[in-house]
Amino acid sequence: MNNRTESQLLSGVKREDWALPEKTRFEQALIKGCELKNTNLAYPIFDQCLLQDCRFEKSDFSNARFFSATELIRCTFRNIDFRAAGLNDSVFRQCTFIKCDFRQSPFNDCVLVDCLFDTCKIIDNTFDAGKLENCSFSGKLQEVNFVAEQPNTMLRADFSACILDYVTFKNCNLEQISPPTDSRHLYVRDLAERARKALAQVTSHPESPQNNLLKRRFKNLAMQRGGLFNLKNLVEVEGQEFADQLISLLQQPG
Repeated sequence: MNNRTESQLLSGVKREDWALPEKTRFEQALIKGCELKNTNLAYPIFDQCLLQDCRFEKSDFSNARFFSATELIRCTFRNIDFRAAGLNDSVFRQCTFIKCDFRQSPFNDCVLVDCLFDTCKIIDNTFDAGKLENCSFSGKLQEVNFVAEQPNTMLRADFSACILDYVTFKNCNLEQISPPTDSRHLYVRDLAERARKALAQVTSHPESPQNNLLKRRFKNLAMQRGGLFNLKNLVEVEGQEFADQLISLLQQPG
């Protein structure tokens, strides 16, 4: 049963060119059907709230704070400044984010279910793979980490329209993702099997510094379920010769 009281300040409100009082606090509030454009929310605080079917456009949510599992359902955010927002343990369900700026707004504690991120600024950030389900990303993710506490936690995400620039995956099972479709990325669904075969082949070769490094890489890759590489990033980190050899060995026919 929903024990939240409907917010008289925001529920059903449709306004443009507005500004809220600084650090307005919404506590156990139900906010439905709110539509705001060109609005400065002035560091709002949402504590144990429910925002449902709301639309926000060209508005300032910077330094907003979401506490006590505040839940947002079917909300749309377009051209929103979320910089330095504290998302904390908030829950986003079926939300759409279009051209939003999330710099310095960590995602690692919040839950994201059936959400779309379209051309958002997500840079130097971390997502908890165990708290992300059926989300889609388009545009560019830069220096983003997808992590999980338990090894091979299933990551369910669609990156098909995404550029992954120095994006890493730790303890993630990538077998059910939709990978980027462009040629700058290489997706290896059966990574563990291919890495084991490559390791056996390299082990049969004479010892050399490069072969020893390849063996270490393949031992690590053999523990992963699915792999996704940005080929340019790989060359920049490992060097052209080593990257070419590693990819060549992974792509050998079974």
